[in-house]
Amino acid sequence: MLWKIRTELADRPGALAELAARCGADDINILSLEVFTAETGAVDELVVSTGVGWTADDLTALAAEAGCVRTTVRPCQADVLSDAPTRYLRAVLRLIDDPVSVDDELGNLQGFDEYTPAEWARADVLVEIAGRLAERFETPDGPRPGSGVPDLRLATVEDAEAVVAMHDRCSYESRTRRYHVPMPKLTARTARHLSAPAGGVSVVACVDDAVIGMATAAPWEELGSTTMEIAVLVEDGWQGQGLGLRLLRQVVGEARALGADRVVCMVQPENHAMLRTLERLRMRSRVIRDGDSLMVSVALSDRSLSHAVDRPPVQYRQTRATPSHRSEPPRSAGQPAREHALAALSALQPISDRAGAADRDGADRGGRP
Repeated sequence: MLWKIRTELADRPGALAELAARCGADDINILSLEVFTAETGAVDELVVSTGVGWTADDLTALAAEAGCVRTTVRPCQADVLSDAPTRYLRAVLRLIDDPVSVDDELGNLQGFDEYTPAEWARADVLVEIAGRLAERFETPDGPRPGSGVPDLRLATVEDAEAVVAMHDRCSYESRTRRYHVPMPKLTARTARHLSAPAGGVSVVACVDDAVIGMATAAPWEELGSTTMEIAVLVEDGWQGQGLGLRLLRQVVGEARALGADRVVCMVQPENHAMLRTLERLRMRSRVIRDGDSLMVSVALSDRSLSHAVDRPPVQYRQTRATPSHRSEPPRSAGQPAREHALAALSALQPISDRAGAADRDGADRGGRP
């Protein structure tokens, strides 16, 4: 069986030889060795092969007998025997196809919770690569009907047909970020509901006779009578032009005119574009981790941010800005909401627990601008 061992050797000559001799005495074969420099001294990472019957506790005890401290042992597979540069280059190849998988790639590459300074440096480079790739993926390259400056106006049920046509032109990714589930087809009934939500308002962006963007604000009664949920969709060919921010600003203003003192936006953590757009509102906001999504709460009055934002799971209704067929996993009983500052979540760095790299529990909002 293969094991990966990370341990700190005694700070004296011959410490590694003593560990190797101890392994040899128990017929344990050392297959690879990597040495890291840490603040407390040298950290060694070994891949060893043992016979049947060895456990992680046994190997930890063996390392302690050789004078090692802070030892962590985990089972592993043969792929860890590839040299580190090769494994990191293969991770970059995978990130080209899926840059938001950087968390998983780092977990597979590092294998341990505690990072050495060298591993932090590697992680930073991988995160930077993933961020640049994600920005390229967000570059609009889809069809772009019409030209000129889009005109924004309040939507009506008469816009439903044009809204369906816009939806059909949007990419799978844009639709999924807007609705939180794959939405291959928008029905005329749902389009009418989104164009004129009960108790709410929608704003459309139009060029010539085409609707090319839409923002919706609708009541979310479970969070209070003065709270509305907002969501935005801009078709791919018009993304990156600031249209999402224009739509968001106008629909927030319309929500305030209808009496809302707070708007919330449910966002997928990987939706970096929407998070940046919400931040550019330059309004007081807070972010709560809610199941697999983020709830961004934006204050429209002096008292609104004092409202409680934690909540039990609720049944979604057709009056919401996002239709009720959206799949959103409820937070488990007793699981607290996680609160973050919106500005801190705008970076494209979804790795954990370190300044300069975004928290795995906090980064992003949903509804692609």
